[in-house]
Amino acid sequence: MSMHINDYIFETLLGQGSFGSVYLVRRKKDSKPFVVKEQILDNVNALPFKNISEEVKCLHTLRHTNIVAYYGAWIEDNHSYILMEYATRGTLKDLLENNETPLKEEDALYLFSQVVLGVHHIHFKKILHRDLKPENIMLTGSRGDIVKIGDFGVSKNFKELTKPSIVCRAGSFCYMAPEMLTDQSYDFKCDIWSMGVILYEMVSKRHPFPAMSLTEITKMVCEERPRPLPRGTSSSVVSLISKMLRKDPFCRPKIDQLILCPYLVSFIIRIYLNLGRVMSITNKNNGNFNPEIFLKFLKSQFNEIVQGTVIELGLSVLGSKA
Repeated sequence: MSMHINDYIFETLLGQGSFGSVYLVRRKKDSKPFVVKEQILDNVNALPFKNISEEVKCLHTLRHTNIVAYYGAWIEDNHSYILMEYATRGTLKDLLENNETPLKEEDALYLFSQVVLGVHHIHFKKILHRDLKPENIMLTGSRGDIVKIGDFGVSKNFKELTKPSIVCRAGSFCYMAPEMLTDQSYDFKCDIWSMGVILYEMVSKRHPFPAMSLTEITKMVCEERPRPLPRGTSSSVVSLISKMLRKDPFCRPKIDQLILCPYLVSFIIRIYLNLGRVMSITNKNNGNFNPEIFLKFLKSQFNEIVQGTVIELGLSVLGSKA
């Protein structure tokens, strides 16, 4: 992989902020598209370089179908560059904004299940994303039905911490858990809260806490219940979202529990069985799956699944040790 910026043609500015600039580029030799994240390095302030180093460490650690692929990073002429996969179908935010109505529940759960799989891998690697939101969830594939989680600019590696919690704000306020907004210590459960907000938006096309300021959203998130979901939302989705949006992080499900959630299991099976192929999110042929076969399949593919867990898939099955 070429690590010189002159080997790429800059086409479009995709985003810009304190983190630097993100561009769609094409490699000159074959016109293959990539994303480049560029940041000017400050000779006085070492923070930008530290942040970039943290992001590169996280990206280098993560290799998963539902995470944006990382190809390399380098410094050239006092600029840092991170080369990443280009998701051809925009972001989940684009999808929600371009649709006049909320996503169909089945489509939302198929996409959300891929978010669950990606976050499961992130947490297994002891990394906290801290900025999960629709604009950081990329879509690709011919039908735009393949999820890629991106933007690890404020992620944190728990392996490097002496205490199993963090106290500092990071990410976007509208997706922050109560413990983050109130400057309390937090852990992986703050990502679960963000996922609850995301799924809420997918099935309602609105935010659960419609605040206009940081002060207002802090009060609402900490003291009020989320707005009721639209009529017709299934009880299973209402239940799933309510569990992820519990105020007490201890009461929220872990990602290991979400990945084996009865409401998501058929979608996750479909995703695993179709690895390497694009599958339409409108395919309604879920079928009836034997949970023991599902367990065996998951454990043969991913050693990350929690061992010895009682899984509810309409009946209880004791997970045997891998």
